[in-house]
Amino acid sequence: MNEFQGFAEPRRGGWFAMLRFASDGQAEPVLGAGGDPILYADELSATKAALAHVLAYFNGHLVASREIAGGSIKAANIENAERLLFRKGRPIPVHTVKGKKIRE
Repeated sequence: MNEFQGFAEPRRGGWFAMLRFASDGQAEPVLGAGGDPILYADELSATKAALAHVLAYFNGHLVASREIAGGSIKAANIENAERLLFRKGRPIPVHTVKGKKIRE
């Protein structure tokens, strides 16, 4: 039931990266831009793609994609905070009240 899976499966002369989340009843392949399954050349690249997508699901796209690409969690958190605090080049005022930051 509440099972998550990410694995490589041989298909059509290549490999599919397969994902199964708790909300789905069966594993589905990772899809490309056109909506067709991506065919990977070898098992390792398909497994890496499955891992990247499962981590992106659990950690959010920002942290997981940066971690797989070789960034750091600290850099991803700073980027996320700046995106929340600065909109269209204008800072959003933040005030500290008894140790808690509050945005206006």
